[in-house]
Amino acid sequence: MSTFDDVFGAAESLALPERVRLVQALWQTIPQDDWPAPSDEWITESQRRSEALDAGQIGVSSWEDVRARARREAGLDG
Repeated sequence: MSTFDDVFGAAESLALPERVRLVQALWQTIPQDDWPAPSDEWITESQRRSEALDAGQIGVSSWEDVRARARREAGLDG
């Protein structure tokens, strides 16, 4: 059986779109009840952003815009 280091080394050699695809596929194998809890830093940041949004200090973007930007930055869209 392959070791973690063997699998990770093979995964590192994949092109970026394939690595993203692998991460997505692996994440889908983890039951939601086993997802790690968010860190205290993440909770603090999300609360800060929520308060800034409520105060009108920041705006929002549509899911379509966010998804398109993320795909471009990940090299998934040419």
